[in-house]
Amino acid sequence: MPRSVILAGVLAFASPLPAPAQEDGTRSISGGVGYMQRIALPPEARATVIVEGRFGSRLGQTTVDADGQQVPLPFELRVPEDLAGQLSAVIRVHGQPRWILQNVSIGAGTGPVDLHELILEPVTPMAFATEFVCGDVTVSVGVLGAEMVLRAEGRDIPLMQVEAASGARYQGVRDPETEVWNKGDNATIRLEGRNLPDCLRAVPPEEAPYRARGNEPGWMVVLAEQAAEITADYGEITHNVPRPGVQAIPGAYLFDMPAVPARLTIRETLCRDDATGMPYPDSAELALDDRVLRGCGGDPADLLIGPAWQVTALGQAELVEPERLSLNFITPGRVAGSSGCNRLVGGFTLTGEGLQFGAMGSTLMACPEPLMEQERRMLDALEQITRFDISEDGALQLIGGDHDAVLIEARRP
Repeated sequence: MPRSVILAGVLAFASPLPAPAQEDGTRSISGGVGYMQRIALPPEARATVIVEGRFGSRLGQTTVDADGQQVPLPFELRVPEDLAGQLSAVIRVHGQPRWILQNVSIGAGTGPVDLHELILEPVTPMAFATEFVCGDVTVSVGVLGAEMVLRAEGRDIPLMQVEAASGARYQGVRDPETEVWNKGDNATIRLEGRNLPDCLRAVPPEEAPYRARGNEPGWMVVLAEQAAEITADYGEITHNVPRPGVQAIPGAYLFDMPAVPARLTIRETLCRDDATGMPYPDSAELALDDRVLRGCGGDPADLLIGPAWQVTALGQAELVEPERLSLNFITPGRVAGSSGCNRLVGGFTLTGEGLQFGAMGSTLMACPEPLMEQERRMLDALEQITRFDISEDGALQLIGGDHDAVLIEARRP
């Protein structure tokens, strides 16, 4: 069972890896790390800051010894240019993590980045945790100290195991209206008397295979956990080799497979399939023998999933209270949001050629007629969506209807 993201982040700092040796083609990331508590740092305290890229790569790392300094402790490290990353930091005292910060986004670029002061939070790692996505609610179930705990909506609710005909079933120690019935990748969860919608285990990114593909001649590379599978010329050429390590260089990730010989290059630039128009998060290039094959990489769902999208256009009509309109793609196949009146939850399906939404469930609150009419238009538009695209300025365009037009446009705040 996978550990929680927080615990995994803490353990990742246990074995420092060297930052890139070269400075050509790198840029500076700087700032300071501190915390809100009025606790003085002992001289042996140490802060570690890392920036991680895609495919488990370490783009840069630095360690700062307190040596009598107090927070904020200044840091600077260098990372390859034109690669986005996630910065994490931890302060240890006597070797034990005391404060931590994770997932500070660093955009791709070439110039230096000054993050100023970063505020770390006290470490409360949950061990052996499983994360579930239940509609628009994320729930973690794991061990905190000596207790089994459900973590949701900013709260930790202690659990005790109760008898079940199958699977593992838990109930709140002080709140019998909180229950977790875990059956493999699915769970039935009741949170303080509220039945959550279908709960599916969130698959950690490192467990999902990465695929790159192209057309004319058809080719594909699948990077699985242990192996790399190469198919080219519509299946006439096949290779299966151990998965290579990743090399981060300015603007790209490289996977060398000299036994074939082959090299896969991944760049974080929007790519559209030249046969279907489906957008992908990466462009891909496969050097195979003496040929260079070009195509797209990654999962189109990654362009949708993440921070919520705020709806900025719904057909040609003027929006009513647009700040209340949103869509949030939570995991592959699940979407939630707001119509401006009621909360929405449902499913979506991505195929090789398009995007469709399933039936959307909603709360039943009555609102003023202009909001109700807007809700009807939004639900009607979702039913007609057949594909999506990302505009040059980053807007999500949901496209469909008789004229294959943009029916809904949304942006991330």
